[in-house]
Amino acid sequence: MIEEQEKSGLEHERRFAALEQNVAVIMSNYATKEDLAKLQTQLARMGTQMAQMETRLIKWVIGAMAASIVSVIGTALSVAKLFMS
Repeated sequence: MIEEQEKSGLEHERRFAALEQNVAVIMSNYATKEDLAKLQTQLARMGTQMAQMETRLIKWVIGAMAASIVSVIGTALSVAKLFMS
């Protein structure tokens, strides 16, 4: 009888140790509220940076289009001068 109780006690200890280990693994892999708050802050910062980059890209596209238009007009005027002379 005592031997069975000891075996049962050892089995419970083994199972409890395994449970503790599983809980430790779960706790180490899950995000905390603080982790989520940091992530939200980083995402907001990234959104701001993306908006700034979009603005810069739009400015570059408009500038390139303007330069192309000026180039085409300049070329057209040069060709017109050749035929007008």
